Amino acid sequence: MESSSQSISQAPFSSLAHQRTVSVIEDGVLTGVAGAAVVAAWFFILDTARGQMLFTPSLLGSVMFLGQSPDEVVTVNGFIVFAYTGLHGVLFLMAGLALAGMFAIFEHNPQFGIILLLLFLFFELILFSFAAVIFPNLMGALGAVAVASGNLFAAIAMFWFLIRRHPTALTQLRLAWHEE
Repeated sequence: MESSSQSISQAPFSSLAHQRTVSVIEDGVLTGVAGAAVVAAWFFILDTARGQMLFTPSLLGSVMFLGQSPDEVVTVNGFIVFAYTGLHGVLFLMAGLALAGMFAIFEHNPQFGIILLLLFLFFELILFSFAAVIFPNLMGALGAVAVASGNLFAAIAMFWFLIRRHPTALTQLRLAWHEE
C-alpha cells in the first residue's frame, strides 16, 4: 500500500519532468532547424550571386568527405551536397539541443543567464577558430566574413526563436544582469 501511494505522489512530478524534457527536445530540434536553415539560406544566396548554386555545401563536403583541397572543387556534386546537408543538419540539431538545454537551465536559475550567454559566445568562437585552423584554405575559399556572418545570423535566429518561445527569458536576463 505504501508503494502505491508513493508512486501516486511522484506521478505529477514525473509528468512535469517529462513535459520539461519534451519541451527542451522540441525547442532544441526547432532551434537547430532554424539555425541550419538560416546558414543554408545565407550560403544559397551567396552561391547564387556568384553563379554557382549549392557550391558551398559541395565544397565543404568535398573537403571533409573526399579530402579534396578547395582548389580541386570546381563543380557541384549532388551526392556530396546531400551528404554535407545531412551532417550540417545533425550538427545544428546538436547545437539547438544544447542551446535549448541552456535556456531551460536559465529559466529555472536566471543568475546563470550571463554565464550561459558567455559560454555560448565562447563556444561559437572556438568553432570558428577550429574551422580556421583545421581548414585554413577552406576558410579562404569561402571568405572568413561570409562564414562569420552566417554563424552570426544563425546564432541570432536561434536566440530569437528561443526568446519568442520563452518571452520571460529576456526579462530574466536583464534582471540577472542588474543583480550582478
